Amino acid sequence: MQQLVRRAAFLRRPIGIICLVIGIIGWIFPILPGWPFIIPAIALLGRRDRTLRRMHLILRHILRGMRRARQRWLRNLGVRGSIEYVRVKKMVTPLIIRAERALGAG
Repeated sequence: MQQLVRRAAFLRRPIGIICLVIGIIGWIFPILPGWPFIIPAIALLGRRDRTLRRMHLILRHILRGMRRARQRWLRNLGVRGSIEYVRVKKMVTPLIIRAERALGAG
């Protein structure tokens, strides 16, 4: 399996970006879940990928702005989103690291 992954290393980035796009669509539209596509995307691209880093910073900036909003409902949504973001990140990061090691990425 590892030999196949090494041979197909040039496909890692395009497949990772496709999974990332499908995962984002899954977050926006409730048609399909986003997480089953986001986690493989991160594992395929590697946690140090520029695209993922930018998306992470944009998400953190949006959540920070929501926490500072004047509207109470938006502020509460920002606080809840930040808490969930940190909780999920702590839970998923070890899984991503294991997947990266198995794939030889990052």
